[in-house]
Amino acid sequence: MRRRSFWRALGGIALVAVLALGFLGYMRPDLQLNWETLAAMCGF
Repeated sequence: MRRRSFWRALGGIALVAVLALGFLGYMRPDLQLNWETLAAMCGF
């Protein structure tokens, strides 16, 4: 049960991070943040 809550918290943090990056890219169009650059930063 404890591992499940850890993975759920980790998934929630990852979701918040992606949403924050999207919001930041929306508020600052000069940032040029799109899915291709985000995938390149992650190494895909």
